[in-house]
Amino acid sequence: MPQQIELSDATFSRLQKLAVPLVDKTAEDVIKKLADFYEGEHAPPTMPSPKQAEDHPKRFNASAPPELTHTKLLSAKLDGTPLPKPNWNGLLFALARRTEDRLKNGEEANRLIIVNFVSGRKEDEGYRFIPEIGLSVQGQDANNAWRGACHIAKQLGIPLEVEFLWRNKEGAAFPGETGLISV
Repeated sequence: MPQQIELSDATFSRLQKLAVPLVDKTAEDVIKKLADFYEGEHAPPTMPSPKQAEDHPKRFNASAPPELTHTKLLSAKLDGTPLPKPNWNGLLFALARRTEDRLKNGEEANRLIIVNFVSGRKEDEGYRFIPEIGLSVQGQDANNAWRGACHIAKQLGIPLEVEFLWRNKEGAAFPGETGLISV
């Protein structure tokens, strides 16, 4: 049942100034637009529960991934094999290990590993020594770890799939949602 409201002349005049001629036919049309605008700007965002987010991950292009800041890697598969206790740098290091048979010289290493690395053992400043390849690779943030891992997977033709969760933090691209990227 329609409700009747009273507006002062001053408020009605303000509504008339906001009305779009030939579009907004009634005061209600203008009020609906104002309510929609207000709700869009001020309503708290609805977040799916972690279970809902896991049921429907967003799919992304491996070459143009979303912002991965504030994400947690839920699973990673290299050539169909799950990576135990996955994290972004663990994924990068696991793929760096896969370059073992291809690293014949420094130029080949530079082509395959696009993040910071040095020959030999270095275990400070975020570097981790990978004995299989005789290099120390520097740990990265989630975005650069993905970029480095994706590059190696593409160069070596290794199927790679990751599923991750954006934490409910300010600055997260899709708080509370899951994502999926495949190479």
